Amino acid sequence: MKTPNTPHNTSDTSTNTVAQAQGQETAASMNSLSLTPFSLSQTLDVFTFQAWVNTQQGGTVFQYCDQANTPCFMVQITPLGHIDIRVNSQLLQIDTISTLGGLNDGYWHLLSITYQYHELSCFIDGDQIHLQQHTTPLTDEAKLKTEKQATATFDGEIVNINLIETCLTDTEILDCYLHPQQQAALIDSNLYIYPKQHSKQTLNLMPAQLARQEVMLIIFNDTEYNFSKQNLNSNNFNKQLPSIIPAHERCAYMIESSSDNWPHFIYKANYQAKESTDIKLSFDILKSLTPHRSQIDLQLSNELEFDCFISQSTSNRLTAEIRISENVVTRQAKHFMRFINEVRSHIASENIITDGQYYAEQDFWVSTGQQMLAYENACQLFNRRLQKRPLAIIKCRTSQEVKLVYKTAVDYHLAISVRSSGHDHEGESGETNSIVIDLSLMNSIELDPISGIVAVGPGCTMQALTSYLAQKGLMLPHSTSASHALAGFIMGGGWGPWCRKYGMCCESLMQAEIVLGVGETQVVSAANKPELLWALKGGGGLSYGIVTRFFIQTFALPPSLLKFELEWNPYQQDSQQLRETTPTLRLLERWEQIILADNLPCLLGTNLKIQAKPTVLPGVKPPLNTGVQDPQEAKHNCIMYGYWEGNPASLAHFIKTQFSEVGLKPKRVQMAAMGGLSQSYGDELMESWNREAIRDLQPVLNHRMAELINDTDIQLYKNQRQHSQDLLKPAPHRVTSRLAHSQGLKQGHIALIDSLTSSQLIDGNRQLGLFTYVTLSAIAGDFYRTLGEVQKSQSAFPYKEQAYIIQYQAWWNSELQEQALMQVNSVYPRVNKALDWIDTCRDASIANSSGAFISFKDNTIPTARYFGQNYQMLQQVKASYCQDPLNHFRSRKSIV
Repeated sequence: MKTPNTPHNTSDTSTNTVAQAQGQETAASMNSLSLTPFSLSQTLDVFTFQAWVNTQQGGTVFQYCDQANTPCFMVQITPLGHIDIRVNSQLLQIDTISTLGGLNDGYWHLLSITYQYHELSCFIDGDQIHLQQHTTPLTDEAKLKTEKQATATFDGEIVNINLIETCLTDTEILDCYLHPQQQAALIDSNLYIYPKQHSKQTLNLMPAQLARQEVMLIIFNDTEYNFSKQNLNSNNFNKQLPSIIPAHERCAYMIESSSDNWPHFIYKANYQAKESTDIKLSFDILKSLTPHRSQIDLQLSNELEFDCFISQSTSNRLTAEIRISENVVTRQAKHFMRFINEVRSHIASENIITDGQYYAEQDFWVSTGQQMLAYENACQLFNRRLQKRPLAIIKCRTSQEVKLVYKTAVDYHLAISVRSSGHDHEGESGETNSIVIDLSLMNSIELDPISGIVAVGPGCTMQALTSYLAQKGLMLPHSTSASHALAGFIMGGGWGPWCRKYGMCCESLMQAEIVLGVGETQVVSAANKPELLWALKGGGGLSYGIVTRFFIQTFALPPSLLKFELEWNPYQQDSQQLRETTPTLRLLERWEQIILADNLPCLLGTNLKIQAKPTVLPGVKPPLNTGVQDPQEAKHNCIMYGYWEGNPASLAHFIKTQFSEVGLKPKRVQMAAMGGLSQSYGDELMESWNREAIRDLQPVLNHRMAELINDTDIQLYKNQRQHSQDLLKPAPHRVTSRLAHSQGLKQGHIALIDSLTSSQLIDGNRQLGLFTYVTLSAIAGDFYRTLGEVQKSQSAFPYKEQAYIIQYQAWWNSELQEQALMQVNSVYPRVNKALDWIDTCRDASIANSSGAFISFKDNTIPTARYFGQNYQMLQQVKASYCQDPLNHFRSRKSIV
């Protein structure tokens, strides 16, 4: 290799430049660096250039000349802070420029450039930056003249310029940045190109004036561990972290560098918990004069986690707040173990159900197959589409146990869920990683025979409650499902087959015993916290506390009570194809007229179910213009359900005058008395109002009813128990809802019917047990029609003026034989499209409809929509009365 010659001092400028390039001193302003004769084009294929630079204006950092004084290697910083590089090799001129600027920010940076086989790479502070490269053949005309470069004066400081005959690796370049004191030692192992005769004893790596650098750490040690420092203090630091970081304390510490740390310092410290040698903590801090290069890195054992917030970063000072805590999983496990240990002294062990993963070593809680099975059964939600994994299910028997479990869970920072029967359509009554306070054992019923007010536990099912009241000749506005518990039903409003005469069940709520956020129990009534009682009447569940008893006003059962079903366009029993005779639009319009009429007091409540169907049925040719069936002529399977106060003759007259005589004669009629000597009232609830079982559609002629109807074209069915076992059991499903305005949908009828004929539904779904339909549940009737304004304001149920609820539903795998197949089931290739249909119906534009009904919960609907004009008032009630500022009583749709 050709060694560099002694520089020629051809001018004062060149003399100053050479001296500065040798790193012997720095200046606030420097001219371009012109070095004498050496030709890269003849001798050098590989090199690395390095220099520490500090500038706000830029200019020529370095240029290397041959004997003809033609630049062969030149580095510039542009006014925008881009790196501009030129290299003349033996045959080529290579020009590059960085795509990112900003190097002229007034801070110190290590600029590193490597050249190897006509390829240039550029690094800023050890990080490689992208270059745009342009290569041209080298000719005399293309050579850059020296006089053109002399004007590019560098404005700033440069120290420690090195040019070596080797291509440093990325790791070596990063090490040069992190450990600038070792830079000379690294370069010593390579052959110098410039400056060859440089004396290492006189090399000055730092500017003359240094700024003191310091780091302030405010450490929150939220753990139970006292951390002890393992490495000895370094003499390179004036101040540093202490020997002990105490548990559960907040302390401020200063780390201050000595004078030989430039342009940054690295500080490392290792700690170990005194209480456990496996718990370790290490600090790795880089404090740089360039603020955005400063960083704090913590390495912790898996049991720990940290948050680091840098509140200040300047050239001189880095300030950060660090919070060290136990890992969320570890902390939750510890809190959960302490929770269980505390509640097990008050709750019977058979009522504490966990998966046992934290208790395999404890005598009282051995992880066995029986325990796992009990846990899986306890986790089961009514909606099998959702699978949640609570930490524990605690079955409480009394209000005192509820308070104990709730307060203990809050004390140990564990989330809670509250479940009575688990019928929440979105599974919010049994959330993952929560303590489920199960109220199903709180199923007491106490009746005051004088006032007729019944005190009911939140876990009491409709089957038990209605059967008990019917034996006393009393009733309340119940649901259509026997397996529903009272709590979620009544706090969501409580629609049922008595709605037209007695309104929502919440309208009958007189008092409630509730556990508030601070863990105290109160009985709210019209005399004590009436606003809170108002919120419980239709304002949604869980938001306001845990209700442990409801006091409900009952009414007398009528002497004759019938339930009935009327069906149009029935399915053929063999093929399940529709026998289409009656347009859906006409039935819908007629049903609306009936519920809005003021002369039908015997119709206590009613529901209209309309089955959805595929766009094109086999053998049916769609109109050419739309590809779908005309909604005005569309025909769907329709079933009207209802409660009737009267005898079979009066009901038959109603069917004849309201339907048959206007050309809407039903194809099937079924009616039966409610309750009786042979069957309790609760066993007769109409589960099929919401769900469907194909086996219950087999016709059995009832001769008595045939005589009353006197119409041989109508099929009649004798009463069979409608809620067969598969309808009572959990099944996967999805629902969504909206409400029709006070006078019905009117011009919205067509859009509703159009939504029920969809290409997202596949022919044959019904035969496989995948049911998709809409249920229209009447609100309009004598109760809300005649209710005064003062009485209307007594409950938070927001939709008293609406005509009915529109509930879109998709259920599948509901047959017992289909449940046995589980995931190996031909229904599942069709489910996603059915769920898409639900989403489409939710977003459909249907005139004269709005809102949503909280009992038919769909988490994709904004919370405020469920509570309408009462939402802000409900927020105020929760804030004022529930004593729950941290929102422990929360779910996805709770009031916040």
